[in-house]
Amino acid sequence: MAATPGGTYGLIKERWPRELFGHHLADGLVLDEASQMNLPEAAMAALPLRPNGSLVVVGDHRQMPPIVKHDWSSEPRRTFQEFRAFESLFQALLPLDPPMIKFEESFRLHATMAEFLRREVYAQDGINYHSHRRSLIDARPVEDDFVAAVLAPEHPLIVVVHDEAESQVRNRFEQALVAPILAALADPVGYALDPVEGLGVVVPHRAQRAALQEEVPCLTVIDPTSGAIAVSAVDTVERFQGGERTVIVVGATESDREYLLVSGKFLLDPRRLTVALSRAKRKMVLVAARSVFEVFSADEETFANAQLWKNLLRRTCTLALWEGERDGRRVEVWGNPPGDSPA
Repeated sequence: MAATPGGTYGLIKERWPRELFGHHLADGLVLDEASQMNLPEAAMAALPLRPNGSLVVVGDHRQMPPIVKHDWSSEPRRTFQEFRAFESLFQALLPLDPPMIKFEESFRLHATMAEFLRREVYAQDGINYHSHRRSLIDARPVEDDFVAAVLAPEHPLIVVVHDEAESQVRNRFEQALVAPILAALADPVGYALDPVEGLGVVVPHRAQRAALQEEVPCLTVIDPTSGAIAVSAVDTVERFQGGERTVIVVGATESDREYLLVSGKFLLDPRRLTVALSRAKRKMVLVAARSVFEVFSADEETFANAQLWKNLLRRTCTLALWEGERDGRRVEVWGNPPGDSPA
């Protein structure tokens, strides 16, 4: 049987409304995507597990944790700090040193993306993360030199740096900057990437998501009956976790330096970029203000979090592909040097 934690709880409660515990119906339980599951959810899922049953937990603590709407790090109640029920199941289990199988090979990512993640993320866990995939997007004629540089197929990793520095939860300059890139990728006579499997756009804030959906209508599939959005290529990283696309475009949105210092723990959380980068099968494009790569905070966590973003630009995407002005702002396109992935 496959179910959500809430679904399992509902099944037990419907059959035994006065007593949730003691109904041992399952000999084994597999908890998938456990990095996004907290302890109460795991307890609900485990209600039917026999006391001597087997538990297999599958997940990645380097990806996004459970979505919370509370500053638990500042929560004063001792019970929450002691039991930390708001953390992911993975974070709760790791200190117990359980038997562990560390998968190393990705069957999704291009080898260059996997190498970046190995070096900057998974080496901390002793995981030799790698991929043998080398599929690239097709070469297509593009008249706009800027867009052509971004979509150069021989560079699966691209960083676009711009000088706009006044935005918080919505960035109109970044919206205009990525619009022709997305239009080219979605063009049915060009790359023809659909919003279901082909193209994904990751942004941190709903305001920017709505603006891009309006700016590039081809990124959205509308339900003909209800008129509501059925599928959208634009969403937050939390919604993309577990999925995959041929090409992923990541827009940082935030650029105001003071705002970045205040909100850096959100945008610069390394798990956010890890998830976004590991969704792309053939190409990942990161668009961000120069201020994002220059964040220098006295807060130790924010300072550490910024390193993954900085290292993508300074250690991996080191080849200048294009520079110039767009809408009066300085823009640069950087790509990984061809042949930099492991043999």
